[in-house]
Amino acid sequence: MFKAQTASTLTRTLVATAALTAASLLGATPASAHDELISTNPADGATLTQAPASLELTYSGDIMDVDGANQVRVTNAAGDSVTAGEPEIDGAVVTQDLATAAADDTYTVTWRVVSSDGHPIQGIFTYTVGEGSAADNATTQATTTAAAEPSAENTGSATTASDPVSQAGQGLSTPLKLVLALVAVAALGSALTVVLVKTKRK
Repeated sequence: MFKAQTASTLTRTLVATAALTAASLLGATPASAHDELISTNPADGATLTQAPASLELTYSGDIMDVDGANQVRVTNAAGDSVTAGEPEIDGAVVTQDLATAAADDTYTVTWRVVSSDGHPIQGIFTYTVGEGSAADNATTQATTTAAAEPSAENTGSATTASDPVSQAGQGLSTPLKLVLALVAVAALGSALTVVLVKTKRK
């Protein structure tokens, strides 16, 4: 009777351990998506009467403050940069100073930051100061569309493969976690079988 109870208790323990191991491996995958840009100042497509001294980009989660990993570049219609210094990170808000002598023109903002889950995200938007640059509006629109297309791809394997920050945050892939979970369950099942056979022989 004692041996039967011992075997039963051991069986429940091994099964519970296998279930917990599988759950911990499979549950390690983040349930939420990467952070997103939720607002900008100036807003995308805004027309301003005066050039701003800085830009503010607000995200859905805190941005990782890693040297050189976060970049905000602002260019006029001719492609000249009006960015001044490095972006400042304050939680979910990224602030980028601009050249104060910026003239009336159409400006393109290209940004790339590391979200709270360790993955780089990026995007692009435009704003206009004064009458903008009418002659280059069509070119700016084409550039914006072309630059936006690879944005989603670059947040995947192509970008993260060359970014050590994102590599550190990626962890194990879901298929690999599934394989490890199955291996753990199989190993514990084998151990359970051996224990039961030895118990019966006794």
